[in-house]
Amino acid sequence: MKDPKYQQLNLSLNGSLFGGIYKKSKNLNHSQRGAQSSRTLLDLFEITKPSKRKRVARGKGLKYDPELTHTCREKLESMKLFSLASGVNVFWNLRLKSTAGLAYHDSIRIDLNTRLQRFYPEEPNRTLLHELAHLIANHRASGSRIQPHGIEWQRACSELGIPGEKRCHDLPLATTEVKRKLAYRCRYCGVIVPRVKKLTRESACYPCCQTHNRGNYSRRFLLEKISITEAKTLAPQYNWA
Repeated sequence: MKDPKYQQLNLSLNGSLFGGIYKKSKNLNHSQRGAQSSRTLLDLFEITKPSKRKRVARGKGLKYDPELTHTCREKLESMKLFSLASGVNVFWNLRLKSTAGLAYHDSIRIDLNTRLQRFYPEEPNRTLLHELAHLIANHRASGSRIQPHGIEWQRACSELGIPGEKRCHDLPLATTEVKRKLAYRCRYCGVIVPRVKKLTRESACYPCCQTHNRGNYSRRFLLEKISITEAKTLAPQYNWA
């Protein structure tokens, strides 16, 4: 008497499905029969490769907020800024500590500090509009150099309903003391500008541009890098590294 397992296997192999495949490919070599069988099975059972899942920004502490994103898009569409509205996205950033919000011009993204939810709804909405004004000002500038909180940003704040907006918040968020690793000095007035990160392009002294050049950029007021030793002597009030 045959083993039931082998008897069941023989029944399967004698079926129309595998029998049909064998008869069709019996004149082919071993590798060709294997490829032909695989293609036939895929056709019969319609086996499809699963689509790739969209990558999520894990490890960066970002949580997408569809409601705030919709709010931004409505604001931008009402201002006829449709290209900006189609690309803007808002996230809650778990990594932000003392910063209330950030605006990223390249990716048209706004990050908000999760601690703002303690002051819901006033502060999250105000900070959202504050950062949205940055995106609007940069979009209208079309690549031209503008001050982060200059006239263009102030005009956008007024259009968004927050005229007279402050440059910095005064919320009781966690504060971190950052040591300044770099220093720059204006070649015209000699003011010392402390920096944590290196300037990636030529920058000018803003007060000098405002006073002597009607707010326009001029190489006369370029910021030149100096040593930390010299900076400590000239401006000891800053927290130098």
